[in-house]
Amino acid sequence: MTEAIDFIGIGAARCGTSWIANILRSHPKICVSEPKEIRYFNRYVLPVSKAKGKVNSNCDRDLAWYLDRFRHAREGQLRGEYSPIYLYDEAAASAIKSCFPDVKLIACLRNPADRAYSHYWLHRGSSVLGNIAFERALQQEEAYVGMGLYAKQLKRYLARFDRDQLLVLIFEELIRNPAIEMRRLFEFLGVTLELELDFSRYGINQRAKVRSRALKRAAFSVSWLLVNARLSMVVDWFRKMGVHTLLTSINSAPLRYPPMAEATRLRLMEIFNEDIAELENLLERDLSQWRVLGA
Repeated sequence: MTEAIDFIGIGAARCGTSWIANILRSHPKICVSEPKEIRYFNRYVLPVSKAKGKVNSNCDRDLAWYLDRFRHAREGQLRGEYSPIYLYDEAAASAIKSCFPDVKLIACLRNPADRAYSHYWLHRGSSVLGNIAFERALQQEEAYVGMGLYAKQLKRYLARFDRDQLLVLIFEELIRNPAIEMRRLFEFLGVTLELELDFSRYGINQRAKVRSRALKRAAFSVSWLLVNARLSMVVDWFRKMGVHTLLTSINSAPLRYPPMAEATRLRLMEIFNEDIAELENLLERDLSQWRVLGA
């Protein structure tokens, strides 16, 4: 019998997924995989720049490889991962269903224009994307718009999973009322928030520029070597000791970028409006806050 995975965060990228994963890690009854993003169920790797169109080698590995990312889990803990690419990737929903039909799914969604702009600057800061204007990047990389068509993507999951298996959080509400929204998440997973959490300890979508890509690659490689050696508990211990946070802070510089041009935002919202309306019907909730210019 296959070991159960209790929850999978499916996206969306640049919508507070790392913040959510860190909060989940803080709960004694929850184990988040090492790494947070296993990227096992997506058929293609990140769909931007040189990686665009490349097949994800992880998805051809056996399920035991996937489950090894949870070897640090203690008895009785819920186990889950958070790979934001799953929402966008067309193959992920079916792949997840075939392995874990009863899994709970978590999605956090953000104003799609803001999401695209944040993703663009993340790629600028990490040198994934060249030094080009946002408007040109939108023409060059269709994923910046495509990843914000949430209704289209969620329908793939709702066609395969029961509606009560999916929790959708709204990023802007998460920022305004983190305690309320995280309680919703913990209740969805079936655990109680036993202690009041200090949400200020965890940054949401921090704007940062990578100082050294070589150092980032080295740290990532060491983590993967340990996990592949079935030593995810060592990576988990490093994280609890603050090593991950320290390395990230050393290798990051604040990234300040200007507001999006109003004309660009208007053009993007013209593209997204139909999908937002469909999403409102799908979720039965008002998302008019996304339509406010400059929100």
